Amino acid sequence: MTMKNIKFRKIAPLFLIAVTFLALSSCSKKESVQVAPTFSKITPLKQLDTSISTGNMGDWIAIQGEALETAQSITFNDATVDMKDVYYENNILYLQIPKVMPSEVTNKVKVTTASGAFDFNFTVNIPNLKLTTMFNEYTAPGDTLKIYGDFFKLYEVDPTNTVVSFNGIEQPVIQVGENFITVKVPVNVAPNIKLTVKNSKFNATVVCPGYYQDRQFLITNFDDVAYTGYDGSQFVGLWTNPKPISGKYSLVKIGTEGSGWFYMMGTGVNYTSDMKDQPDKYEIRFELNMVTPIMKTKLYIYNYWNYTPAEIIASDLVVQNLGVWQTIRIPLERLIPKNFAGNKDYIGSFNIRVESPAGESVLMGWDNIRISLKD
Repeated sequence: MTMKNIKFRKIAPLFLIAVTFLALSSCSKKESVQVAPTFSKITPLKQLDTSISTGNMGDWIAIQGEALETAQSITFNDATVDMKDVYYENNILYLQIPKVMPSEVTNKVKVTTASGAFDFNFTVNIPNLKLTTMFNEYTAPGDTLKIYGDFFKLYEVDPTNTVVSFNGIEQPVIQVGENFITVKVPVNVAPNIKLTVKNSKFNATVVCPGYYQDRQFLITNFDDVAYTGYDGSQFVGLWTNPKPISGKYSLVKIGTEGSGWFYMMGTGVNYTSDMKDQPDKYEIRFELNMVTPIMKTKLYIYNYWNYTPAEIIASDLVVQNLGVWQTIRIPLERLIPKNFAGNKDYIGSFNIRVESPAGESVLMGWDNIRISLKD
């Protein structure tokens, strides 16, 4: 492939064109002289005076030198640049660092032209395979779990070379997207475990943030950790619509007549000293099934009488799909303020209050309410 030439914005004066034409005519019978290319520096695209020695995959950079207009190939390590995406102007090659995993890391860039080649030292930063969250940390055994992350394409993740380990039980990935993978949860999986993704293509291993079926600090799952609160027990049951993910759950169902304000739940909680002192290290997590979207209904979360309740805003309860269980995360400092100046001995409850106005129906399930360390 040939590279693209950038059109010059300045038009040469006519007399220069004439002089150039005469000069070319007088040399028409002479053989053209092949000039060996030379390298001066590599810079960011928008900072042509700033030399760099490292860059990230996908960065736009400029290779500067002499006699570069006949460039035929450019490689970073052993990853080849597609020459149709390279631009040339005024002894500068403009291009992107390839987003391709090299098979051999040399920390060299090599430029080959019609009249010679040169190389220079340059380090391409290779990102680690990345995992960020599980879509539903309480996905039922036997169902399909979605895990979010990045660089799956770079690591050529597919069912033949990548597995997810559930505490030693390995399952091949099923589907790979730009920012997610899916895997079937083993039927005999244990709860409260970390998940590890292993890619044999590039010998990469990464642990997923969070715990599958997290029980680190479980306030209630409405089953073996039963709900013993003083408000909202009427919402707890072995409901079938929507389908449960782990036994009983709390289902708030209100018609368009509205309900005013009420407590969805209120219970005592023995928070740890670290949670009280450093709430920014923790999150409130739960699984939510939003069957009917809410627009005007308001929810508040708070320690009773400790400070003004924090409103759970719409962006806190964003779900990908209605009628599907999804893990929701809310910073614990919304419940326990950082640098709380009051008596921390009084921090000992967990309350959710709902205000449902007339004209809007509500149908949503809550399950597995817990406090989790941020990863």
